Formats: sequence, structure tokens, C-alpha cells
Amino acid sequence: MFDRILIPIDNSSESWVAVHHALALGREEGATLLGLFIADERVIYAPCWSVSATVDPLSPGCDPVLLEQAERLREQLRQQGEKALRDLRQQAATAGVPIETYFESGIVSDIILQYANQVDLVVMGRRGAGGRWSGPLFGSVFEAVVRHAPVPVLATASDPRPLKTLLVAYDGSDRARDALDIAFHLALTQERRLILLTVDDGKGDRAEANFEAAALARERGVAAERRLVKGHAAEQILAVATQEDVDMILIGAYGHSRFLAALLGSTVDDVVHNATVPVMICQKKQVAT
Repeated sequence: MFDRILIPIDNSSESWVAVHHALALGREEGATLLGLFIADERVIYAPCWSVSATVDPLSPGCDPVLLEQAERLREQLRQQGEKALRDLRQQAATAGVPIETYFESGIVSDIILQYANQVDLVVMGRRGAGGRWSGPLFGSVFEAVVRHAPVPVLATASDPRPLKTLLVAYDGSDRARDALDIAFHLALTQERRLILLTVDDGKGDRAEANFEAAALARERGVAAERRLVKGHAAEQILAVATQEDVDMILIGAYGHSRFLAALLGSTVDDVVHNATVPVMICQKKQVAT
């Protein structure tokens, strides 16, 4: 299922935690990793942009001294990136996982999304200092990737541990079905414990969705445990994950429309923000037509 896995790195401790998850999953799946380091143009040319109404670094508003500073920073980032990618290649070789590495310059989220079209999964660290979404691969960049990636995104928070118990949140939606299919794959690969959780939040016949998930599991030959609970969706997902000592949460992605995401995406946001285990935000890989 996951033949190619993208792992963007930025030299933060959070991105190296994500590397460990990508290596573990890549080894299990027999996947090839794509390591990506991006020199952020917004950081490189920030001094120029601060004195110019345009984002063009060659505009008259950016004087030669600032441009020279920007180019020195670009070279520093290139050297940092090359070292980080060498370290990543060494870790992959030690783990026995094939890897390709790439250095790019540009807008970080745009480049990650471009590379996401070439893979089956993106793995990214999700927390910056103090548990907040911040830093080069967090905040708006992380949000943009999660909302717009054409493939699942695995958001990591701490060092990987053996994946023994999986929790998939199922509400009957198409994206929840995507999460269910991926959970079935992961459960069958290593005979893992799988919990099918449906939260009755008063917004539909959730009991029917829960029975549907159980029926689909039986069709796939997956031994799964069914849970139907009442309450706030994100709170119950997190509570059950803690109670059952879950090692990964799988949840359907929100739609690519920002309006839809604002209406429907709060459960995903809350779970990703607050989970202490990896969260896979799932959707089937979109094939261009």
C-alpha cells in the first residue's frame, strides 16, 4: 500500500522523530523513502520583503546589501540541508530502507505538496516547542500539507513504539472509509489489534455506521473490536485511545475546501493537536485523470 514515503526534514528534533517513524513503516512496507530538505525562500528573502511591497527579491525595494545577506543565508541552508540529507541517508542505510534524497528551494508547503504527488504517504512531525504548532515545518505549513495533500499524512509527536493496537475513527463518510481501508491493511500486515470507534455526537445514525465498519472488517477477514460511545467526537477518540493504550489513531481527512474544513475539520484538528500517539489523517491516493 505504501510503496513510496515522503519525509520532509528541517533539522528540528521533531522532524528527526518523524524520520524514525518513516524508517519503521518503510521497513515494514518494503517502501522507498523520499527525503526532502527545503530552503525556505520566505526565510531567505525576509529582509528584502520587509522593505518592499512585492515579494520579488530582485525588485528595486531590495538593496544589494540585503540581497548579499540573503544569498549568504541561502548557502548556509544549502550546507545544512546537504548535511541533514547525508545523515538521513546513513540512517536509512543502517535500517536497510531504500532512500532517495532531494534538496529544493522555494515555498515549503508548495514543494512538499508537489512531491506528495509522487508518493503514497507523507510523514511529518507535528509539534514545535512547548507543544504548539510552530517552526519551519509546522503551523501554516503543516496545516497546508494536511489539508491539501493528495495522500495520507502521518503526524508524529514522539519516538515510535511497536504498533500493537490501532484505533480507527469511523463515521460512515467517504474519508472515514479511506481510514478504515488503511487500518485493515496495517492490521492484517502484522496481526495487530484493531478498534473500530464510532462516536454518537447526535448528528446522524452513528450506530448504523459502527455496524457497517464491523461488517466491512468481517468481509476483509480482520478481527476487530467495535466501540460505540456518546459525546464530543474528538474528546471521545482521545479518551478511548488513552484507555486502550492505542499506538496509532487513524482518522479520515477533511475536504480540500476551506469552507468544508472549517465546518467539518475541527475533529481532525483537535485530535492531531492533542493526541500523544501518531495520527494518520487518511484519504486514498488521488490519481490524476
